[in-house]
Amino acid sequence: MTDRRKARRRRMPYVRGGVLEVGGRSHVVAVADLSPEGAFLQTKVDVKAGQAVKLRMVLPRDGHEVTLPCVVVRRSERFDPASGQPAGLAVRFQGLTAAAVRRVEEFAIEGFLPSVEPTPHEHVEYKVLERAEVAEAELNQLGLDGWELTAALPAKAGVRLVLLRRL
Repeated sequence: MTDRRKARRRRMPYVRGGVLEVGGRSHVVAVADLSPEGAFLQTKVDVKAGQAVKLRMVLPRDGHEVTLPCVVVRRSERFDPASGQPAGLAVRFQGLTAAAVRRVEEFAIEGFLPSVEPTPHEHVEYKVLERAEVAEAELNQLGLDGWELTAALPAKAGVRLVLLRRL
């Protein structure tokens, strides 16, 4: 199959998993990029070009799992350092619902959009430490891990440190 994709394709900014159904077996794959026409799946599953498969995944910006019928266009056996192409399968979608096509097109054009509602400031994690003495190295390490010192209170055996980290 020599025809090339025409629609815009967007790389996934983080690992998005899917399940590839091949001949009654299910294989976990990483979806590397996605377009309304198809996707590239990072996997080493032995599938031949032209074989019909199904990809189950949660579409970006949708939140619901869908089953996408597709056909394997090509297979790359291993990582290609010249192009940066990982080992995997290029698949072309077949017979997608209009809603699935619309969701994938929106994602391919606009990418991930921030939430309509701002993230509340209440999304924090607290940690309380009681120490006989304050160790500067420990506080520095906690700061590097995202913890902020919010209070230092007297305790029976030294000091009580209250830290928070925004999630």
